[in-house]
Amino acid sequence: MRRFLATATAIVLIVGACTSGSTPAPSSGGAASNPPSEAATGGGGSTAPSGAAFDPKAITGSATLSGWQSSDAENKALQDTVTAFQAAYPNVKVDYKVITGDYPTVMATNFASKNVPDLFYVDASFGQPWADQGFLEPLDDYIAKAGFDTSKFFPGYLAPFKGSDGKSYGLPKDGNTIGMAYNTAEVTAAPKTLDELVTAATALKGKDGLKAPMCLNPGLDRGLTFIYAQGGSIVSDDGKTNMVDSAPTKAAVQWYLDLFKNGIGMTASDMGDDWCGTSLGKKHAAITFEGGWLDPAMSSTYPGVTYAWGQVPTGSSGSPVTISYTAAYAIGADSKNKDQAFVLLQYLVGVDGMTKWTSGGVALPSRSDVPTPTGKDVLVAQAQFAKPGSGFMKNYGDVQKAFQDAFTKEIQDKTYSADKVIAATKAAVDAALAS
Repeated sequence: MRRFLATATAIVLIVGACTSGSTPAPSSGGAASNPPSEAATGGGGSTAPSGAAFDPKAITGSATLSGWQSSDAENKALQDTVTAFQAAYPNVKVDYKVITGDYPTVMATNFASKNVPDLFYVDASFGQPWADQGFLEPLDDYIAKAGFDTSKFFPGYLAPFKGSDGKSYGLPKDGNTIGMAYNTAEVTAAPKTLDELVTAATALKGKDGLKAPMCLNPGLDRGLTFIYAQGGSIVSDDGKTNMVDSAPTKAAVQWYLDLFKNGIGMTASDMGDDWCGTSLGKKHAAITFEGGWLDPAMSSTYPGVTYAWGQVPTGSSGSPVTISYTAAYAIGADSKNKDQAFVLLQYLVGVDGMTKWTSGGVALPSRSDVPTPTGKDVLVAQAQFAKPGSGFMKNYGDVQKAFQDAFTKEIQDKTYSADKVIAATKAAVDAALAS
């Protein structure tokens, strides 16, 4: 379930759902990619002629589609979307296969053997590494020849799937932003600023059996939101300069630690819970920061708890900001049916396919021109100003682990000093940038 994103992103374990957590990229090399006009047809299907416009309706053949699956609801939503595709494009037959087990490990084996699906999921955390290692087919020629408009995608969802060469290697199939979920019986109005958040949380200390006013994650998977809100960053916008020891980042990390020091924030594990959704559901905390994956967990397990979504409060930067998570569909450099795969891809990430896919409530649209699912208004609106929560630098999993290990130790030791957190994270970023 999507709730495991918190742990997976921070300690670099595979997660799966509509927008998964962070996962290490395989280290083996891949085959060089071919332009669309040279793509293999597979199964006797037709292809677009070299230099000609790409007409999806003119393509025939078959395509395999693979990815992970987190729930029966997700599987049904995707199957329904594939059925809708088949009705719109009867000349391209789709064979959907779920990849079980550790997804990146399975895909690493597939890449090494050059036996990859035609279209498959790519998490934001390994989009650029897989592209740079030659595992993925660049999509720019397809996009241009098909006249496929990418301007409606939220920028934060597109960014992780650009290779170092600036080409596009995936298109986001959906997305999620981190929002503020709060128990409406305890919090009557969503705090608009971080100062208001601290004031509201402080007033809740010791109230109604709460173990802490807020359930907070000790990692960058949520903490990065508050760093950005206060003008800090991990790296510069161009990804080349370490920004961890900048004054705004140091201040933001200390602010985050102080929430734990002052008793208004606590980790889920310290509350005896497996994740912050459980803490909200059991009323151990009144406020937490999660994504849309919280909703099905709450409705199925804690239907009696009333809660609402609020935008992440604005910090000292003065501008609204949050982080987003996403996954894309991509075509392999060694995929056998690339043209057919792009026909399927452009439907799944287009208006019709994404509307069908997200209407079931298991995912949020990565496009601004797709209707917002019921109850997801805040989370979707935040995509306008969300920054990628992963996939924006190499070896980010190592950076996340360094931050979380040091931050957790400060909490456990009750020392609450940002200095060691900053030092450990800076060293990890330096190593990542030098790799």
